[in-house]
Amino acid sequence: MNTNLKVTNISKIYPGCIANDNVSLEFESGKIYALLGENGAGKSTLVKIISGVIQSDNGQIFLNNKVLKLNSPIDAKKNKIGMVFQHFNLFETLSVFENLIIDSNESRINLRENINIVMQKYNFVIDLDIPVLNLSAGQKQKVEILKCLIRKLEVLIMDEPTSVLTEQETNELFSSLKKFSEEGILIIYITHKLKEVMSLCDEVAVMRKGKLVSTGKIADEKIETLAIKMVGQSLKTIKKEILKENTKEQLVKIVDLNFKSDDPFETNLSNINFELNRGECLGIAGISGNGQSELFQILSGEITSENNSILFNNKQIGKLNPQERRQYLLAFSPEDRMSQAAIPQLTIFENVALNNFKDSNFFKGGLINEKKIKEHSSKILSKFSVNTNNVELKSQFLSGGNLQKLIIGRELITSPELLICFNPTWGLDVGAINYIHETLIKINEQKKSIILISTDTDELLKLSDKICVIYKGKLSKIMDANDVTSEKLGLLMGGGEID
Repeated sequence: MNTNLKVTNISKIYPGCIANDNVSLEFESGKIYALLGENGAGKSTLVKIISGVIQSDNGQIFLNNKVLKLNSPIDAKKNKIGMVFQHFNLFETLSVFENLIIDSNESRINLRENINIVMQKYNFVIDLDIPVLNLSAGQKQKVEILKCLIRKLEVLIMDEPTSVLTEQETNELFSSLKKFSEEGILIIYITHKLKEVMSLCDEVAVMRKGKLVSTGKIADEKIETLAIKMVGQSLKTIKKEILKENTKEQLVKIVDLNFKSDDPFETNLSNINFELNRGECLGIAGISGNGQSELFQILSGEITSENNSILFNNKQIGKLNPQERRQYLLAFSPEDRMSQAAIPQLTIFENVALNNFKDSNFFKGGLINEKKIKEHSSKILSKFSVNTNNVELKSQFLSGGNLQKLIIGRELITSPELLICFNPTWGLDVGAINYIHETLIKINEQKKSIILISTDTDELLKLSDKICVIYKGKLSKIMDANDVTSEKLGLLMGGGEID
């Protein structure tokens, strides 16, 4: 297999934004290419054009010197181009086999035989007959990759593929990708994790503000130089100092917290117990689907619990809703910033108003004081370095990093005593991640506390005083962050045990 993919003079313009500005790149089979850039740099737009999801305004795509006209992902697949998205595109209630054959006209017998051959070749061990909802995140990703392999695709695009994987699953994925590359599959790999780039990729292309700013061999790069190319400046090394024992004062106590749901897509929680002191960050690690979402909903009040199961400042708050808990100086940053934390179609100041609808400073007699809420919103934009001063801008036009700064800023402007955040840097670039991490450390330094639920082990080790793992709805023992490694966390996240 000898595949050559080339894009020339690709441009894509959205209202108020040039997503791709005359981008030209060339890719060859047998190599793994890293495509890097800040949120909003244009890399996702570029690969969506290559995979047929959207169409460019100008420019051309060549595959083996043939001009491609890609009007849909189906056109891309016909030309042997496939993409595995960050959020899996699978039907949870269907079996693995049904997901794999859903758009095929071949006989089921032939398809099953073909799938088994591919799985044996790449050592993908998956039961074809079980529902997808019973699979781990790593197994679901294998299904997505299999969808490409069984169609003998020659170009494989991976978008943030390790965001929900354990350390062990990530290593397995890297072994597979290297094998694909050796067999001639051209791989384009999008990530914000620069350590992954250094260990996996052969070539790198960096985009900034819609333009291609750098290309080269990984062997000639360092993590520090790549970070500078992405954000245009050097970044600080961030690591929290662990809180000393003699400064501890209990703020939160969770006692025998249980949750049982009739929904097959939800995870039951069993005997959750932990304590959190002022100025501490408790990191809760886990792979998606093991109860993190349910735990966040209970801690935030979206799901209420027994009153005595959640103690905050010695007050029972289990039956309080989110707004009532905010009055006790709790704050929340959900995982999905675009649907749970903000409404994309609303302006910045309208999204800020949603958090303050019971505040008499901004609302009176059911009517909003637009002037005051806009002034309040402007203060958030300035204080938390959101890259706009236009409070009337719709939130959908903010980059992921800027939207997350707005969300966290909206929460922190009230000076809460506890911030509960769920994957706060998911999908963000290194510059935005650094800013969020610095902000969270400052909160702890002000003797405020954090519960950090995250799939990112590096993030947890960097920010936490204490760490535990949630697996199948149960918490591991609480560990001192200084005694934990990413390997240990990965093992626990996968259901293993450590000494």
